[in-house]
Amino acid sequence: MLRYAAIDIGSNAVRMLFQQIYESENGTIFKKMSLVRLPIRLGEDSFLKGEITAVKEEKLVHMAHAFTHLCTIFEVQNYLASATSAMRDSKNGAAIMARIKDEAGVDIKIIPGDDEAEVLYESIFNTGKIDDDKTYMFIDVGGGSTEINIFANGERKAWKSFNIGTIRLKEGIQKEEEWDVYAKWLRENAEKYQPEYMVGTGGNINKIYKLCGLADWQMLHRTDLQDKIEFLKQFTPKELIEKFDIRDDRADVIVHGANIYHRAMMEAGINEIIVPKVGLADGLIRRAYYANKEKNKQ
Repeated sequence: MLRYAAIDIGSNAVRMLFQQIYESENGTIFKKMSLVRLPIRLGEDSFLKGEITAVKEEKLVHMAHAFTHLCTIFEVQNYLASATSAMRDSKNGAAIMARIKDEAGVDIKIIPGDDEAEVLYESIFNTGKIDDDKTYMFIDVGGGSTEINIFANGERKAWKSFNIGTIRLKEGIQKEEEWDVYAKWLRENAEKYQPEYMVGTGGNINKIYKLCGLADWQMLHRTDLQDKIEFLKQFTPKELIEKFDIRDDRADVIVHGANIYHRAMMEAGINEIIVPKVGLADGLIRRAYYANKEKNKQ
């Protein structure tokens, strides 16, 4: 049995995922051993100050050392690590990644938005639950960016990354023109490919899904999502933490995140969204595993 790991350095949190992988009669099984989530919130530095502060840089270095120790404990054979929107926008992002590689031996790639969208697409496609004869629009909302893929007839047809995210909205620095680009792209591609369903990933939609009492891959209707947004808007972040067991680093962005998903459904004319509860870290592990499997065939 193999063990793989991944690091996803996002704008709102850092996630370290550890999985067991084995082949069965039903295909490849990816089983979670542990998920460590660190609410470092790099986006607050990157989007407001243009760079990661020394305090959060040190937290990232400690994270990398912890990751190497956990890889030893879990006996990890391989890993992939990526950083997304906050590090892309930070002028010292590359220098921090170089320091981490030098001091902790962890190789973290700052990936473009389109690569992020592709990995997310792979993470969902490889679950084996996507029907080849249906058309889906995949959407992942993070603190700094939103990635969208359109999957039709077994193939990925269109994809794009947008600089729209929950931290940008929370801090009041979201550029209005990016919303215009977002809406135009969604309308044009929805008209072209006619997606039947939306598939949503990200911590905020996962939490809303849970608050609605739904299980993985059940349908959440657009009107129900709108109702939940209106309901949550009544409460302060402190009240959301106390009444609904929402983490403090999610309570102040969950409505912003829900609005990004809802806006996408409205612009694309899609009435139902599925939430499979997989993310970038899952996709990174799958990419590492299948790449290594293909290499061993040669």
